[in-house]
Amino acid sequence: MKGIIKGTLLGIFGGEESKNPLFNNLGKKVLALILAVSLWFVANIEHEIERSISVDINYVNLPSELIVVNNPPQKLHLRVRGPRTQLSTLSPQDIVFTLDLSNVSPGISKFEIQTDQIKTPRGIQVTGISPAQIELDIDRLVRKKVKVTPVIENPPEGFEIVGKPRVIPSTVEIQGPERFVSKLETIPTDLVSTKGVKSTFTIQVPLKPPYPLVKVVGNELVQVTVNIREITVVKRFKDIDIEFVNFDNINFKPLVNEPKAEVEFEGPYSIIKNLNSDDIRVFVDGKTLDKNSLRDTVRLKVSVAYPQNEHLVLKRQKPDTITIKLNTREDGVGTKS
Repeated sequence: MKGIIKGTLLGIFGGEESKNPLFNNLGKKVLALILAVSLWFVANIEHEIERSISVDINYVNLPSELIVVNNPPQKLHLRVRGPRTQLSTLSPQDIVFTLDLSNVSPGISKFEIQTDQIKTPRGIQVTGISPAQIELDIDRLVRKKVKVTPVIENPPEGFEIVGKPRVIPSTVEIQGPERFVSKLETIPTDLVSTKGVKSTFTIQVPLKPPYPLVKVVGNELVQVTVNIREITVVKRFKDIDIEFVNFDNINFKPLVNEPKAEVEFEGPYSIIKNLNSDDIRVFVDGKTLDKNSLRDTVRLKVSVAYPQNEHLVLKRQKPDTITIKLNTREDGVGTKS
């Protein structure tokens, strides 16, 4: 048995020449392969490389009476160097950058970012930082009471807002940077829609501070009551023909050629806007004529008939009366000439 093993090893590692050329110097070939793989592993796995990574900026310890007004960066963009194996699994959570604001005061504060301020895993080195400087605009955080101004959409066509909208509460407390709060005496509401509304209504709406950093202290909703009513309008019609009714067998002639009337109505917008001249009838009624009158000219009343008379008011009409000339016959009966 020992002889067989010895013969095999000698055949592999340079002993008696193998009958198969493929196995000639096989030991050296295997050794060379192992060496090549090892060199590749060292060169590619343990070799240091660089990569980019973005990490969160943690702003801490800002005094409660101060506020940051500008929009400082929330991410720090880094170039880091380290072993390939480490960098391939490196995540933003593995790197910590904290900016201490405990010593800031109102005004502009500038912070130079140094590599030693950035905490990285062992073996990882920071080689580049962007931005290299962070600038903060600091202001005092103040409070103030201001009036609430309701913002109301224009009412639908034909309607109007009566009086001033009522707001509860009428004042609120706001908080924000002193430079903004000091400018405010009122705070508007969000737009109150009147779409489809035709009477008094009450709605809750949020307040809408004009600056993003100004906030309402407490409840941001207010109650707004708006009184809306339909408007009253006037509409005039001209050149309406005057009709003569119940003048059968009466011979007469108006003293005005082609008698026309002018009328004016007042009423709710929704009714007036749909009223047209075809809906209106202006007439003189022959039944009011005294057929036994000996006068040859008679003044008669001009009447007006129109729809929706319970809602519409006839404000004016012209003429109120009309004069006709009677052409009497011996039998006292005649027709319009």
